[in-house]
Amino acid sequence: MQVFESHIAVRFKHVDAAGIMFYPRYFELINDLVEDWFASGVGESFKQLHLVEGRAVPTAHIDVNFHAPSKLDDELTFDLSVARIGTSSCTLNIHARAGDEARLSATLVIVHMDMQTGKSLPWPAHTKAAMTPWLNAHQNHNGENA
Repeated sequence: MQVFESHIAVRFKHVDAAGIMFYPRYFELINDLVEDWFASGVGESFKQLHLVEGRAVPTAHIDVNFHAPSKLDDELTFDLSVARIGTSSCTLNIHARAGDEARLSATLVIVHMDMQTGKSLPWPAHTKAAMTPWLNAHQNHNGENA
């Protein structure tokens, strides 16, 4: 199994008046991670997927645990692995940490859909094949083996 990684510096725009990362910013960073994984890991850019092919991968469900606050100038490492690939959906495990300290763990379900009809579509065979190296069906959203 491969793990897709991204490194993010916590910037001023990410923090609130309390000096910690405002929780909705994590959702933006998770979306960025998924977009980067599709482009670099799966080999399908969102531009190609959405604007050319008329397909989308909206989030259908997200379950998040926040473990510790992130602060300005923290260096976060986000990682993504695939828990399950279904006919038209995919369950992703996402973790964020600063050094060895866990900051966030999430389980995210995305659905492959036709943008014109709004209905789900089966994953193309080449997309499923490209997702498979990231598959670890025995990992829960806390990063522990089930």
